[in-house]
Amino acid sequence: MPRYVIERELGDITDDQLQQAAESSMRIRESDFPEIDWEHSHVVRVDGGLKSFCIYTAPNTKAIRDHATAVGIPADQIHEIHTDIIPSELP
Repeated sequence: MPRYVIERELGDITDDQLQQAAESSMRIRESDFPEIDWEHSHVVRVDGGLKSFCIYTAPNTKAIRDHATAVGIPADQIHEIHTDIIPSELP
């Protein structure tokens, strides 16, 4: 199944709001989008607040966008992952 990087502009939210959004995302994913797997997210601080880069496995980008809409979080950009390069696995 394809893997994706989802870029989300979260804005100036608190850590509590971030945690609540993550918990809501997980609940909705488990109940309504079992075909999606949320591997992990990296959250960075940028001008204007927080931005996240989430790694998902999903059948297609529509499933990711539908999930984001159901949760009420953005999915500003979605990129299919071509490959991973892992330093510890290099010759």
